[in-house]
Amino acid sequence: MTADRKADSTIRGYVTLHVPCRYSYLRVIRQAVLDLCARAGMTEFRSAQLEMAVDEACSNIIEHGYAGESDTETEPRHPGLRLNFIHYGDRVIVELLDRGKGFDFDEQQVVEPEQYLEDERERGLGMFIIKRFVDEAEYQPGTEAGNCLRLTKRIH
Repeated sequence: MTADRKADSTIRGYVTLHVPCRYSYLRVIRQAVLDLCARAGMTEFRSAQLEMAVDEACSNIIEHGYAGESDTETEPRHPGLRLNFIHYGDRVIVELLDRGKGFDFDEQQVVEPEQYLEDERERGLGMFIIKRFVDEAEYQPGTEAGNCLRLTKRIH
């Protein structure tokens, strides 16, 4: 970021959402992302990109971090997901916190769509969606609050 375009550090809104590790809650998460992006003044296109990245990340947490969804909505072995939505004047940040198995985010292969189609894969576009549909993606495994994936999307 250039010196003449400094990041707005004033928090305009902060929402926390706790959800069970169940695929059925992805719809709730997606709607929350869209609603909060609209409140922040983000375009529908940019909001949809962030929505897709968050949805993919949450799906990966459930599948890989927790080895599948919990059998019940209150199962102790699945502490669930916590999502922090932070609106600064110029961007929206979504923090996804979980206590599942962590991984090396930077070492994950990003498969380009052309390669995906050429290889006739059925899966594997997740990291492409996460890393390309947001402006910044940072991952910290094993923090005090759990694993933290921080997705940043500029409003304009």
